[in-house]
Amino acid sequence: METEDPFIQAGKYSLRVLEGEELVQAQRAILTDPSFVQAVEWWDRRLGTMAEEATQFAPSSATREAILNRIKHESAADRRVVTIQPKAERPSRLSVGFAMFGTAMAAAALVLYVSTPATNPPVGPTTFEGAQPQLIAQLQNEDGTSRLASLINPTSQRLSVRVSGLEAGEGQVAELWVIPEGGVPQSLGYIPNSGVLERNLTGAESELLLPGSSLAVTFEENTGAPHEAPSPPILLIGAIDSV
Repeated sequence: METEDPFIQAGKYSLRVLEGEELVQAQRAILTDPSFVQAVEWWDRRLGTMAEEATQFAPSSATREAILNRIKHESAADRRVVTIQPKAERPSRLSVGFAMFGTAMAAAALVLYVSTPATNPPVGPTTFEGAQPQLIAQLQNEDGTSRLASLINPTSQRLSVRVSGLEAGEGQVAELWVIPEGGVPQSLGYIPNSGVLERNLTGAESELLLPGSSLAVTFEENTGAPHEAPSPPILLIGAIDSV
């Protein structure tokens, strides 16, 4: 995040190609830098439009053979034996098409950034306060339309949650749960369908919010919080990690 344009990093985060420390810093930025969040949302909209316009296509036989040869070569380099049976099932057109489309999307994203006028949302350098250990959890549904990013500060016993895309039905609200490793879910109370929630944690809550535990979101009746147990289905769930 410190050495590359944050707007490009936001695009990589949207494409889900970040790894290691770059991914950790992007996850932190989601919670601390509104301009980074705005940039990620910009990329999500643009890439979503591109995905809707994409059509299925069949790769050529040369492309298929190149993929199989590369798999065989890399497997041999790792000292693993790959046996390709004569009547082995051919890769589906859809799966290979998605793989090729992902590469095309990454290239198109960079072209889109370079060719977009300077009216894009400005994104300044991302900075983080303090060096104390913190906990994060990133939750989202399969298509990425509902998301929750949480930041837990064990030292100050403070919880920050950024939510987007939840749509509770009439008479329902979103409720946040912590699920200790091997334990019983405990309610952390209601959260908004979108926006930011910040609050202090009780001592008992802080003892549950540890690496290895998970956060989850369900829709519950808008009375009686905290509820004793979550109602299915679980909308979002994700592990708590230390950064």
